[in-house]
Amino acid sequence: MARTLQGADCVAIMPTGAGKSLCFQLPAMALHAAGLGPTLVVSPLIALMDDQVRALSERGIPAAALHSGRTGAPWAVRKQEAESAVLIYASPERLSRVSVRRWLAKLGVVRAVVDEAHCVSEWGHDFRPAYRDLAWLKEGLGVPVMAVTATAPPQVERDIVNVLALTDPKVLRLPARRANLRFAAQHCSGDKARIDAAATVLERLDLPRQGRALVYVATRKRAKSTCMALRRRGIKATWYHAGRTVGARAQASAAFNSGRAPVMVATTAWGMGIDRSDVRAVIHVQAPGSVASWAQQAGRAGRDGEPADAVLLVGASDRVTRGRLTKGAGLEAFDRLLQLIGTPDCRQQALARALHGDATPAQDKLPCGNCDACDDPGAVTADIAAHRERARKRSSERTSRKKAESSVRLAPEELDEILRFIDGLRRPLGRRVVAMGLRGSRAKEVKRKRVGSNPAFGALSHHPQAAIEHGIESLLEAGKLVQKGRKYPTVWIADKRVRPARAPGATPRKPPVTGLAGALKALRKKEARRRRLKPYQVFNNKTLDAIVAERPQNHAALAEIHGVGPARMAKYADLILAAIDAHPA
Repeated sequence: MARTLQGADCVAIMPTGAGKSLCFQLPAMALHAAGLGPTLVVSPLIALMDDQVRALSERGIPAAALHSGRTGAPWAVRKQEAESAVLIYASPERLSRVSVRRWLAKLGVVRAVVDEAHCVSEWGHDFRPAYRDLAWLKEGLGVPVMAVTATAPPQVERDIVNVLALTDPKVLRLPARRANLRFAAQHCSGDKARIDAAATVLERLDLPRQGRALVYVATRKRAKSTCMALRRRGIKATWYHAGRTVGARAQASAAFNSGRAPVMVATTAWGMGIDRSDVRAVIHVQAPGSVASWAQQAGRAGRDGEPADAVLLVGASDRVTRGRLTKGAGLEAFDRLLQLIGTPDCRQQALARALHGDATPAQDKLPCGNCDACDDPGAVTADIAAHRERARKRSSERTSRKKAESSVRLAPEELDEILRFIDGLRRPLGRRVVAMGLRGSRAKEVKRKRVGSNPAFGALSHHPQAAIEHGIESLLEAGKLVQKGRKYPTVWIADKRVRPARAPGATPRKPPVTGLAGALKALRKKEARRRRLKPYQVFNNKTLDAIVAERPQNHAALAEIHGVGPARMAKYADLILAAIDAHPA
């Protein structure tokens, strides 16, 4: 704080619950009391901003959040509130707009803070592209900048300094250790074992009298199924994810806060920065994406200093799930988490080593004496050994199964089924999708090709995929099938003409819509898919045409357009204005 008041740049790396917010809120109050301007805080989530603004307002400290989540509050009103605020919270995406930058520069912002600063780094576990453009805080506002985060290994720290263009910053790195947190990790075989392990922890707690508990999952589907499984065990739980309706999310939050459902099952973004001090346990039923993610999310427990549990339950499917969620990116970070819990070392010691590297504070180099590895190293070693044995057996079984499947050969009449299937297609397909169709697969890629009505769909369901693909290969070698295409090879009946994509004389396709109109239609399509709506339920064509014609430059002007009511303003205003900025007339 002293460095901030002196006008210097600084980086604060402090564990969750250690008081990062106070490091910039108190100096902001002091600077404002001295007659200087507001402090700008770059924050990643609307919920996080609203929570901090509400907490400050309840203490009589003027604060404002620049986002479109408040219905009925035009942009002009929010700007007026911000002009008298001590702290102004904004997302990095909001700050990417030129008009907002100009307004903030005129407002006289005296300090800037980047919260969750690990997001600026490509090494960070929650990369946000707009964070990479925050050097503007120094270049455009010309003010001292403070970066705060709970997790920043040395390479992330260097990236923060470089991306934010900090000048000779003072780096404060506190020990990652939380003495009141008991870390534990367990390898589970199957979903039932995970539910049993989570329920054992929750049943040991006296909830809601003692407090609350968070159960984290990786997917929305898993949030509901886990909640229902816990309810069947007699545990009062609710679930939360961004895909639920606004009303359902509000009801879940209210049930959790009131204690009617003291266990919240949620995807991991829920709870970021929420100042609830009485969380007695954070349980990961599915593993998070990295060591830093586990440390940060587990740190949401025990913020009142009382004993709390941080339990990580890992299964064989977690790596597959993580790869599907990230499309293969970030698996190295996930593998480092698996390596960390795959050793009998002290959990907090290993976490600190992974988070701090060579800069590990002396306190973090000692065993904590409170985790499962310190309390019962024999049990942890046995768990790791059992996990490795299960993995060895699974690998052996897969090898044996693949060997057996590769030896299967189709009979001549079964090869005819392959030809019948391909003959019934409208267009050539890849051999893998053909094989999946012959097995009757209901996978998305098969459904997209609409082969369910093919006469031979599922005709070889009793044969392994490898055997069918081998049969396709033999038909190619025999000349009964031919390969089409090079980059994306497909298979087709030899000497059979491929139907043209469009019949001769058909009405030509309309040329693609470009410019702002094209951008708005693409935005509408994306939001409709994300929210599971029809495109016209997001915006109809008449409203989009009006936006293109009027090109509103602010929230007040956008709100005047017919069809853009408070609800749509709350959801889409920032996105629309960003599209207008990106497509000047």
